[in-house]
Amino acid sequence: MMTSRYSTFVILLGVIFMTSCKELRKSIDETLHPVAQRKTAPTDSNSASSSITFSSSSVFSSSSEQNFNSIFESGAMLDSIQQALYNMPGLKGKKLFFLAGLYFYDYRGGMISVDLQDPNNPENVDTYTYSNGEWEIQKPVKIISNPHFPLKMLLMPLDEIKFSTAKKVYDIAWEKTKAIEGVERTQHVYFSQIKAVHVKEWYVMIRTARRDYRITFDVDGNFRGMR
Repeated sequence: MMTSRYSTFVILLGVIFMTSCKELRKSIDETLHPVAQRKTAPTDSNSASSSITFSSSSVFSSSSEQNFNSIFESGAMLDSIQQALYNMPGLKGKKLFFLAGLYFYDYRGGMISVDLQDPNNPENVDTYTYSNGEWEIQKPVKIISNPHFPLKMLLMPLDEIKFSTAKKVYDIAWEKTKAIEGVERTQHVYFSQIKAVHVKEWYVMIRTARRDYRITFDVDGNFRGMR
């Protein structure tokens, strides 16, 4: 059985004093933000369907190829998507907190994933996903009790970040790397927050022909560094 992101997150925090901060951050990033698999080509040449499978077991499909706008095309659109999340039944008018981070994926109009604490039952956390123009609760997050890292210690207010910052991050990352040989335009933007190691940042992973780069930004999307 696969361990939940929350329980794995707690285990990783538990070894904080047995590894360097840099190594821990990399391990947590890879655990919380798995890279989506590439689009799977149909096996039947007569079939018009195509699908994209995420390592989190989320599957989105479409019956035909269409033209989709990039999710990073408009900051105003991203802010409206964030507002739509605030307006969901059970969340409207409530203070929202999220666990670990957010994930933006630019495919077929975009996908966003965030684990939110249930404001009506603070012991519960649920994964919310945005795709096909709407939000839905995808699945509950299994919470493993740990006295050293209680849930409230791992949460961050959602209103402390703006979804539109993902566009700013995406644009800056592309501008800084587009001239590099063999660069692949990224489809992913992440935000991570790990209080135990004082991490609160946006980042982008860029692949090129000769090496890969991790570009980091502060909460407001200001460039920090590239390595």
